[in-house]
Amino acid sequence: MSSPGDRFELASLDPDAPLDDLEPLLDIVGDAHVVAVGESNHDIREFGLVRHRVVRLLVQRAGFTVVAVESGFPEARELDAWVRGAPGAVEDVATRGLGYRFGEAREMRDLLSRLRARGDVAFAGLDLPGSAGNADRAWPPAAEVLREADSDALPLLEDARRAMARYRAVHSGLAMARYAELERADRDAATAAISELLARLEGIGPALPPPARTQHAVALHAIRGAWRLDQFMRELLAVAAGHGRLVSRDAHMAESVRWLLEHHGPDARIVLLTHNGHLQRTPVPFEGMPHPMVPMGMYLDAELGTRYRPIAITGGSGTTVGLTMDPAAPGGLSLHETPLPAATDDSVEAWLADAGAVGVDVRGASGGPGRIRHADTFVATPVFDAFDAVLQVPRVRPSDFVPAGGGLNG
Repeated sequence: MSSPGDRFELASLDPDAPLDDLEPLLDIVGDAHVVAVGESNHDIREFGLVRHRVVRLLVQRAGFTVVAVESGFPEARELDAWVRGAPGAVEDVATRGLGYRFGEAREMRDLLSRLRARGDVAFAGLDLPGSAGNADRAWPPAAEVLREADSDALPLLEDARRAMARYRAVHSGLAMARYAELERADRDAATAAISELLARLEGIGPALPPPARTQHAVALHAIRGAWRLDQFMRELLAVAAGHGRLVSRDAHMAESVRWLLEHHGPDARIVLLTHNGHLQRTPVPFEGMPHPMVPMGMYLDAELGTRYRPIAITGGSGTTVGLTMDPAAPGGLSLHETPLPAATDDSVEAWLADAGAVGVDVRGASGGPGRIRHADTFVATPVFDAFDAVLQVPRVRPSDFVPAGGGLNG
């Protein structure tokens, strides 16, 4: 049994390598029903490889039955069908079924292909629909339920779709720019329309026959995500004005975990793949924001206690992914390679600077580093309180689909 501060070497990044070097994680996980595995930035090759190995460990040696990612709930339903055997090429299904361009990374496609080869693991999305900027994938499952159970409510769905289309975009940043340009009356109309639709859909659930309840539950959670997306736009606008608080996105991801626990039964064990900032159990005080963000991990820690285990992954040096909003780019995001800054003295990366590829059990440890990487910056985080374990890769670079060297000279 490991003790606070115990370290273990990561012997390989190869997803097909033996898993014995990761065995200390099983002691850290214990009997947890939800384990979150992070990354300090998205679309990093080495983080994808490590997370693939950790998923293998949890599925093969700990009986985990669901893999859920930081991507839209309704669109990931297609990927769930694919990993269970539905036809299609992984490149096409991953691109359609994952937001934020996550489906373009070879590391993610390889993980999805492994899950499909097993055939006994469910796949799910946790996040707001359409890269938190476009609710279009939420409408079809709700329309199908309403056509069968409450056709009089279909005009409510059309009202919500039309009202939210005024600001929809392929990414939350672009949607936010459009939302900010709307008149107050148009913003209020969108909120009223999606709220009325959500209430109507909630109301028909108890009267449905049991065979229809699963389909209704999917539709209801998809529409709840659309409602949260609309609230998220309001929050972003308030934060930009200097007085708001970001709540809806991470609250929805926590609600998605509850949904998965309920609908996959009492024996379900779920591994979550999100950014470190979403899975930590302490607030996230981003610079320039009037209030710290309350991450998904805080909700899950409050509800599940030791049945929730967050594991951070970070990198020591190398390059990372920078991004700019670009309506003409795939997914509205233009990605480029950019250098990682040197670790700050009080960061977990400085603490592990000479450790190589390593994992650390930080449960019950005291003191410790006070910052952790977020992309190409560092955020104040009491690392030993925020996570149960930290995994470090000594050197990182972006996934192959990210243009190499684009931000290295400027």
